[in-house]
Amino acid sequence: MLAIVGLVHVIPGVIALAPSRAATAYGTSIPDRDFELLLRHRAVLLGTVGIGLLVCAFMPAARPVTIAAGIISTASFLALTAVIGPSQLNSRTLRVARVDVIALVALIAATCLLAVGG
Repeated sequence: MLAIVGLVHVIPGVIALAPSRAATAYGTSIPDRDFELLLRHRAVLLGTVGIGLLVCAFMPAARPVTIAAGIISTASFLALTAVIGPSQLNSRTLRVARVDVIALVALIAATCLLAVGG
């Protein structure tokens, strides 16, 4: 479960290397270099969380902090989606939000399983 959620976070990291992919992923254009910088930085942060989740799938000592980072990452995107309002967002961004709902549920389930099973 952690590895799958890790991949969900790593995949958007491609935007750090290929910002033109943002249009495909989020259904938006990059109007200027400032916006490109922000998107690329977001991609690096998502990729970092994703790599951490992939690592912690196999290294139990890294799990508490890394799972917390994954929960914060996904929950914050969903909270911001709610604040902005889904009706203000395009279908591709809403698809990202739906994937984040699944990722958040998986991270919470992983946390519960680890708490019960050790």
